[in-house]
Amino acid sequence: MDANELLANYAAGGRAFRFANLSGVSLHDIKLSGANLYFANFSDAKLTGANFSFANLSRANLSGVELSGAYLIDANFSDANLSGAYLTNAKLSFANLGNANLRDANLSGAKLNGVKLSYANLNGANLSSANLSNANLSNANLKNANLSNADLISANLRNANLNGADLSNANLDDANLKDSSLVSANLSGVNLKDASLIQTNLQKAKLHQAKLSRSNLAYAKLNQADLLKADLRDANLASTDLTDAILNKTNLEGTILSLTINSHISNEGIKAPYQWKNFYFRSKTEIKIAQALERARVLFYPNCKARLTLDQSRGSKETNFLIFYQGKWGILEVDSEQRYRASGAAKDSEGLREATLKKLNQFKAHGIGVVEYYDAAKCWNQPDKVVEEFLSILSQT
Repeated sequence: MDANELLANYAAGGRAFRFANLSGVSLHDIKLSGANLYFANFSDAKLTGANFSFANLSRANLSGVELSGAYLIDANFSDANLSGAYLTNAKLSFANLGNANLRDANLSGAKLNGVKLSYANLNGANLSSANLSNANLSNANLKNANLSNADLISANLRNANLNGADLSNANLDDANLKDSSLVSANLSGVNLKDASLIQTNLQKAKLHQAKLSRSNLAYAKLNQADLLKADLRDANLASTDLTDAILNKTNLEGTILSLTINSHISNEGIKAPYQWKNFYFRSKTEIKIAQALERARVLFYPNCKARLTLDQSRGSKETNFLIFYQGKWGILEVDSEQRYRASGAAKDSEGLREATLKKLNQFKAHGIGVVEYYDAAKCWNQPDKVVEEFLSILSQT
């Protein structure tokens, strides 16, 4: 059946054209909506502006086809070969492209909202400025694809391969990228607000000025990622790997960083991975003391830095707990050999004792009358007793 016979048959009401061979034909603006073109061959055909809405093109060969501006709404392209196809500005809303081969296809500006692209091969495809809102791209291969300026609001990209992809200035608000891989991807200026990036691999990704506020990056890999000027306000970075990540001018206000790997958030040179009431602590023992102070209903500042005179110069020192009680200020320190060794102030127990005494005396020299130092084991086992004892000493000063 040649092209003229097929069109005449369609005009007469025929819709079954399985295995039709229209390779290389030039049929601009043809209307074959609702036709059954299962396993049809349209390779290298010129079909600009064609209407295949609601048609069945499952397993069809559309490699190199020209379908720019075509109407393909709700069409079935599952398992079809669309490699190298031209689909710029095509209307593909709610179409089924599951498991389709779209390698190196051009879908720039296409309307793909609500489309099914799960397990599709989009390696090297051009999806720039495409509308993929609410699209299902789970398990899709988007390696080296161009998704710049694309609309991916609420899209499902779970377990997708986006290694080396260009997502610059794309909108992925509320998108699901759980378990996906974006190694060396370009995400500059991307909007990932409220997105799920749990266990996502973002190693070496470029995230300049990326919008990640309220996103969930728990257990994600961001090692060697470039987060220059990125906005991570209120994001979840629990157990995220930030080894060697660039965090220059990154906004981390309100982020959840508990147990973050190499987060670079530190107190006196060591990591402070434990969170309580939006404060960060280097040990759970310190949290025990903070909770005891909370129960005692006193004013206290956990892990605050101060500027003071150190011998002949000025410097910064951090206290575990600066406490105000009955009109008096005092400092409660928790024993932490790890802290002094990490900062280089001590290498053994004797060095620890000397470093501790030096620090206490520096604060006392500035008028802090009470600076008490408590063993970590006692703080862990009897935090309320430690706080009660400290407040008693402070009140009697």
